[in-house]
Amino acid sequence: MANLKVGDVLEDRYRIETPIARGGMSTVYRCLDLRLGRSMALKVMEEDFVDDPIFRQRFRREARSMAQLNHPNLVNVYDFSATDGLVYLVMELITGGTLRELLAERGPMPPHAAVGVMRGVLTGLAAAHRAGMVHRDIKPDNVLINSDHQVKLSDFGLVRAAHAGQSQDNQIVGTVAYLSPEQVEGGEIGPASDVYSAGIVLFELLTGTTPFSGEDDLDHAYARLTEVVPAPSSLIDGVPSLIDELVATATSINPEDRFDDSGEFLSALEDVATELSLPAFRVPVPVNSAANRANAQVPDAQPTDMFTTHIPKTPEPDHTAIIPVASANETSILPAQNMGQNMAQNMAQNPLQPPEPDFAPEPPPDTALNIQDQALARADEPEINTVSNRSKLKLTLWSIFVVAVIAAVAVGGWWFGSGRYGEIPQVLGMDEVQAVAVVEEAGFVAVAEPQYDNEVPTGSIIGTEPSFGERLPRGEDVSVLISQGRPVVPDLSEDRSLSTVREELEQRTFVWVDGPGEYSDDVPEGQVVSFTPSSGTQLDVGETVQIHLSRGPAPVEIPDVSGMGVDQATRVLERAGLSVERTEEGFDAETPNGDVYGTSPKVSTEVKRGTSVVLQISNAISVPDVVGMTKDEATAALAEEGLVVASTSIIPGEAASSADTVVTVEPESGSRVDPAHPQVSLGLAGEIQVPSVVGRKVSDARSILEEAGLTLTTDADDNDRIYSQTPRARSEVSVGGEVTVRAF
Repeated sequence: MANLKVGDVLEDRYRIETPIARGGMSTVYRCLDLRLGRSMALKVMEEDFVDDPIFRQRFRREARSMAQLNHPNLVNVYDFSATDGLVYLVMELITGGTLRELLAERGPMPPHAAVGVMRGVLTGLAAAHRAGMVHRDIKPDNVLINSDHQVKLSDFGLVRAAHAGQSQDNQIVGTVAYLSPEQVEGGEIGPASDVYSAGIVLFELLTGTTPFSGEDDLDHAYARLTEVVPAPSSLIDGVPSLIDELVATATSINPEDRFDDSGEFLSALEDVATELSLPAFRVPVPVNSAANRANAQVPDAQPTDMFTTHIPKTPEPDHTAIIPVASANETSILPAQNMGQNMAQNMAQNPLQPPEPDFAPEPPPDTALNIQDQALARADEPEINTVSNRSKLKLTLWSIFVVAVIAAVAVGGWWFGSGRYGEIPQVLGMDEVQAVAVVEEAGFVAVAEPQYDNEVPTGSIIGTEPSFGERLPRGEDVSVLISQGRPVVPDLSEDRSLSTVREELEQRTFVWVDGPGEYSDDVPEGQVVSFTPSSGTQLDVGETVQIHLSRGPAPVEIPDVSGMGVDQATRVLERAGLSVERTEEGFDAETPNGDVYGTSPKVSTEVKRGTSVVLQISNAISVPDVVGMTKDEATAALAEEGLVVASTSIIPGEAASSADTVVTVEPESGSRVDPAHPQVSLGLAGEIQVPSVVGRKVSDARSILEEAGLTLTTDADDNDRIYSQTPRARSEVSVGGEVTVRAF
């Protein structure tokens, strides 16, 4: 716990009255503002974190974020200070308690009560979202209920700008049970992330529990990447389906499927409350709260609003953590008992806490005078001659020894009390060499320490740490603070990793935030591509700098290369910044064999520059024109193209010069056939055009007609010449029909 006692006064203004609660990195005290005569809450950073720049930055961010907002549903922050080795916030005092304490007292809430609580939570959160902030740690411990039943949102220690984007430090920051999937994955974090956490809070209000679990914090966090939040009605009776749908929308795994922000969530909540005709609800104030216990310790305490951090002692600790963690860093409550007993118990329970300095007490200023007075008093007393058998020499030696012991005690008391301490000298206006010399002449070890400063010119002395006039044991280190002037946004080096860049910004006192990502052909994805303001810009100490991470090369659309040959399609893709990985054949009835009919990914798809594309090439077989050929000729022509004749049939009404003439083909000539199914069907002539045999010998006519599929009928000899035929030439008869001739 921060080393503060009841009665301590900070900055001659804030008097400590009693501790309220303790969290993972801070302790909250009730204090009295002596200047304004009102009770406040003091949130004091723990000693272990005072020198940690990350925690100091988080503390400073909370002060700035809360100070920018003024809303009835948000806890007000009045001041921030870092003095005398303490870093603290001065905040509005809440005399009620936390939503966590209310849940512990009363258990799950009916729908109208849960909606009443969430109405206040979402109203405050909407104010933060409108201001461009994302809370990132919504949970019952950070929801306060003051004495007039007002619901307030607190603890903006993890707040980020709504456009902060990804967090690439490979750490999961937040409270495990309420993390959104994108917080676990390190993805884009925006208002929808707070919506998810608020949805988990609504689920817990209705059911008394949170939806996920795991063997450790990491398993617990990753469960929400694959599991959906169950309907509250599946765990507890009496929850309407509209409330189930509200929870389901707020806790969708995909942020795009949730409410955009808490304002939209609040509107949906109000619509559901109206639809279900839910009665109004006044949120009760927790009775057994840390705030009430702390208030009871302050004599004549006036009712006011008291800030308190989260109070655990629940079946599942809900702690804000960086996963994985060694311990939960839970908030614990200081018992309402005598402060002296508290300090004794804290020393017994916290053996690692530094003890009080083991220095001898400084002797009272009048010690030497008292010794002299006693000696004079003895001198004024009448001398009494006594009879003694002791040697005067021994008496003299003994007196000298006693005087030496007294002198040693006096010198030791002076040394251990004030003699070993020196006063830090004034070094303002000196150069570095002079300042170091003056500090060392005062008995200290001077350590030059560069420090950025908005006012003091570069190279000039800012002061010392500890500061001028403070007392310190001689031989201790004293930092001589040398101004580096106003800090400048650094140039990006070869090492553009997020951790390195953040460290460089913090070394220059800047507060970094994650800005929108930028496309870059040169900087690998996930590394820093630029700053806002840009490198080389001079800023004030503690200013905010946005970090923009590379999103890799800018996306391009895959062009349409359908109908092109492979070579032409390859050139078109390469001009678009893409490459051809390979070709693969497939059937497409609209594309000739060997031409491109598609790509994978598909045409118009956005991909990163440099992406490899697969060209899809048509292997379709075109059916050749075989109409008019004989069956054998057609079969041979089709086989050359890779097609086979699956069947033949006689087509009635179709005439040809011979019976085996192809009159139809299916699919039609010019059609494209899948090589996996290369069958075609031929249609042969059903009727034959009778050839002319007049003037020919009977034997020759018989051969001609039989070749055409007809038969010759006659009484003449083979050498007789035909002078007439029936039916006439070019008449159409069925296959196998007879032709009668006359000859002489």
